[in-house]
Amino acid sequence: MEENKQQQEEELLILRSILGDAVTDLGDENDRCEVDIEFQLPSPFLLRLIDNSNELCTQIQNLPPLILTVNFHDQYPSSTDSPTFVLSSCYLPRQYLAIMCHKLDQIWQENLSQPIVYQWVECLKEHFLSSNELRLTTEEIDDENDEPRAMSSYEPKQASAIYDQLIAHNREKEDEKFLLEYHECPICTSNNIPGRDMIRLHKCHHVFCRQCLQEYAVLHINAGSVEWLLCPDAQCQLSMLPSEIKLMVKDNSLYEKYERLLLQKTFDQMLDIVWCPRCQIPVIAGGENDNLALCEQCRFPFCKKCKKTYHSETMCGRELEMALLKAHRRKLRQSLQAHKLSAEESQELLKEFLAVAKIENTTRLCPNPLCRTPIEKNQGCDHMFCTRCQRHFNWSDAKDETAATKALFDDAGQNVDQILNLILREPTEGDLDSNDFESSTLKVVSGLFLSRTKMCPYEKCGKVHVKYGANNYAICQYCKRGFCFRCLRPLINDRTHFGRACKQYSD
Repeated sequence: MEENKQQQEEELLILRSILGDAVTDLGDENDRCEVDIEFQLPSPFLLRLIDNSNELCTQIQNLPPLILTVNFHDQYPSSTDSPTFVLSSCYLPRQYLAIMCHKLDQIWQENLSQPIVYQWVECLKEHFLSSNELRLTTEEIDDENDEPRAMSSYEPKQASAIYDQLIAHNREKEDEKFLLEYHECPICTSNNIPGRDMIRLHKCHHVFCRQCLQEYAVLHINAGSVEWLLCPDAQCQLSMLPSEIKLMVKDNSLYEKYERLLLQKTFDQMLDIVWCPRCQIPVIAGGENDNLALCEQCRFPFCKKCKKTYHSETMCGRELEMALLKAHRRKLRQSLQAHKLSAEESQELLKEFLAVAKIENTTRLCPNPLCRTPIEKNQGCDHMFCTRCQRHFNWSDAKDETAATKALFDDAGQNVDQILNLILREPTEGDLDSNDFESSTLKVVSGLFLSRTKMCPYEKCGKVHVKYGANNYAICQYCKRGFCFRCLRPLINDRTHFGRACKQYSD
């Protein structure tokens, strides 16, 4: 008996040296112990919840330990009777634990009269890790084998709650591990930063140091761009949680400003909410057919479109601007229809017209009245030389005779594709709040298009021609025949026509 007692003490000593704090003495005489069996889960390890026809699945790296409680009797390990034990778990069903109990009995039979606890622990780990997933199901399982050594609080009807508990346990363990490790911040590239000085975002699990995230959050809050408080990772861009923002700024007044701005941005996205122009509080507007909005605080009735005093009988200024935009576009569409072009041909014609207009915007005409060739100055001094008529002149002295065409690009910029897109699409309410689609721009386009596009007068041709520069002597690029752009008379010799019937140069 003394020899058995000594072997039991030695076995517990070896277990503590290998498993550490996972071994707990439950008796004063070292005759009872409890072993917390931690599983080193493979990656990936899946946790599944099967609820009737629905299935949830997530990856985890940590599970609560399986508890093995062992009682040594006086004859262990010399006798043929194994020490008594109990397997207990909160997430493994009793059926699984019963199978494991019988497995441990087999291990004992194969190793009679030998210290057995460590072999049991390794057997339980090996058997559990033979699968890379854990299934929780709400389906009732018949338990015909009543094994008193298998103790489990798992109930199929509680599978959903256990699923959530296991996810929470995994997150808690991951957080503990995160705090003990050292990390690198991808923003400031500092490395060996302890976990307590880092913040891991909940949605995407990207990690950044507190200092960088604080500066990032303060910058956006002070700039009012709280809707862009996203994960700084360029490949992620998921939004941050308000609790994470509060953890970053560490300033109650700044966080209150964040909440106020976030609420304001939210209201701005709600179509039935407008802001009172006097007291700047959100107001619920009326229906689509009613522009009246009444502030509950200052009792100011105003138009929800123009934010001015409510006007019931007169058209809102914004509506008038929208009507002008649509009228100019309708005029341009009628001009295109008059040329009997398809949609693709109309678009190509507009591109050609805008390209010509852009060239004219960067050129001036040679001052020689017999030449009038468009010349572009891209660098150098004011001295210019016309390669056609061999005339020397100063750039500042050359007259700019395409003022109407230049006005188009002065208002709308130099991007031809952008102007084309604005012309082809229908104007919206948002265009009235921006400078991209001004009424003057569309008005210039529609007027110039009418005066600078005409059909070739030759019956067998009939292609649309775009006038370039101030010269009214046009040569059709399709049939290569000349004609007067003003009167559309076919010309063989331009000298016999211009100066008598029509001016050769006009805007």
